[in-house]
Amino acid sequence: MTDRPAGFSVRVSGSPDGTATAFVRKHRFVVGSPVTFDEQDPHLSAVEYLLGAFGADLVTGLLAAARARHIEVDHAEALVRGELDDELAAVGVVGATGHSGLARLQVKVYASSVADEETLRALWKGVLERSPLVRTLERVVRLELVLEMAP
Repeated sequence: MTDRPAGFSVRVSGSPDGTATAFVRKHRFVVGSPVTFDEQDPHLSAVEYLLGAFGADLVTGLLAAARARHIEVDHAEALVRGELDDELAAVGVVGATGHSGLARLQVKVYASSVADEETLRALWKGVLERSPLVRTLERVVRLELVLEMAP
């Protein structure tokens, strides 16, 4: 092991249409505005990508932990909800009293398995301890992370 932390790199290029394209390894994805409340917006916002990445971190982490211990998990799915501290600040309204950042993230992961609940909860605990996103975001956002057993 080295004494330096593992690093990651992403290149992001902005476009005149207000979108940005992120380039990661051999992949790329388009990001819209930092936040949007328009259901018809053709692009995912930066906040929506963050919520998706957070849910994916927990779901894939749980599935990987189960595979490593030869525990069958039939399905895992996350419902992720984020709340901004002040929506008005996020869209630049003068006089907004809060900040534009996330105040709370709620994640409910549903898992279906033949394994008993105690076994799955032990896996879940390990996933939360190893998750880079949990370890980062728990310092600045109120996290509510729940594992729910699905039939």
